[in-house]
Amino acid sequence: MGSKTSWVKIYDFKQHGLEPQLLNSVRSVEVEGIRICLVYNETGYYALDDKCPHAGARFGAGGWCENGQLICPIHRHKFNLTNGRGSQGDNVDTYPVEQREDGVYVGLEKKKKWWLF
Repeated sequence: MGSKTSWVKIYDFKQHGLEPQLLNSVRSVEVEGIRICLVYNETGYYALDDKCPHAGARFGAGGWCENGQLICPIHRHKFNLTNGRGSQGDNVDTYPVEQREDGVYVGLEKKKKWWLF
């Protein structure tokens, strides 16, 4: 089965400005029916699942970014921004992010249906 990345524009710099999200901020966005936590820090944008696997909290509703880690607002569990590894042994999925001339994009993997050729 093949897969392909579909890039979805989250921020359009003409519409939202060149810095559409505050530094070290965390927010929830919905992309093609998937709720994603978008983090912006001094090294760029990161996209992770917006649900803590431990307590089910939404990171974008009270979580924060600290030292390259996404912090859960309920029990303060930490997740690495680049690979989603959790400090308690649980992980969250990450999504590729690209900052281009015209905006910020998140990549979603499209899996090819087995019955399509």
